[in-house]
Amino acid sequence: MFEKFADLIVYEILKLPEKTRAGEALHFFIYDALKILFLLFIIVVVISYLRSYIDNEKLKKFVEKQPKFLAHFFASIFGAVTPFCSCSSIPVFIGFIEAGASFGVSMSFLITSPMINEIAILILAGIIGWKITLIYIVGGITVGTFGGMIMEKLGWEKYLQDYLLDNKSKMSPRCYSYNSETKKYTAKERGIKAVAYAKNLFKKIRLFVLLGVGIGAFLHGYVPQEFFTKYMNADNLFAVPLAVIAGIPLYSDITAIVPIAKVLLEKDAAVGTVLVFMMSIVTLSLPELIIISRVMKTELIIRFAIFMFAVFTMVGYLYNLIL
Repeated sequence: MFEKFADLIVYEILKLPEKTRAGEALHFFIYDALKILFLLFIIVVVISYLRSYIDNEKLKKFVEKQPKFLAHFFASIFGAVTPFCSCSSIPVFIGFIEAGASFGVSMSFLITSPMINEIAILILAGIIGWKITLIYIVGGITVGTFGGMIMEKLGWEKYLQDYLLDNKSKMSPRCYSYNSETKKYTAKERGIKAVAYAKNLFKKIRLFVLLGVGIGAFLHGYVPQEFFTKYMNADNLFAVPLAVIAGIPLYSDITAIVPIAKVLLEKDAAVGTVLVFMMSIVTLSLPELIIISRVMKTELIIRFAIFMFAVFTMVGYLYNLIL
């Protein structure tokens, strides 16, 4: 539906030729902007509705009972099995915080969630093979588990936006969360509240999403693929950090990156370099950093970006060494 609409606008109404930089860039922007905004609204409504049935106290007690490592590991696993992109992971992250889960556990989920999902796993395995797929999964869960633990140890929770800290473990006026009393709500009332919350969040982040997609559209249309393959060659000592940096301005779902990864591998790009390039796009992209500014202060965003850059760089070099 969105692709046909983009075709109509770009190729029939505006009469831009196909396979041109301007045509491809505008088509990418219209298609991805509509798709992301539509899916974002629907997913947030669904997540918010389902969250209305969660007893925050029980969730908090369950998390508190687990040893620290297991709590972070379970959060990373949960992130891996949920089909969320970086945009739709944020409402769940907020729910974790408001339910009383620790900052580190919530970050373990936020790191892993956009990086891995079951659809991407099947596509990745089908195109690249199970060996590299398993390496990618293990790497993603490991980064999420230990990343959350380290961030909590460093005390970065204080850099969350004030409204999250003020409303932690109680009803939030900006991002509604339910306690045991919400069992009194009917299904219709829960649905109304979920739609209202989605509209509120949608108004706050829609311009940030459009800005991020616009950046991605420009790079998609005007930066040739050869730019990436040239600098991601296995013989380039700086290929890994360059790959991580190259992924930052981009925005894409993990499933859309897999075909690109296949091309890069076929052009002799190193396996570790390609894997961290994928991780960077879905976890550390500029559009995601713009979106999470709604829940993180600038100090935390900068620390998060530097930390993940360092981790992805180490992981990339390790993979290139052993593969």
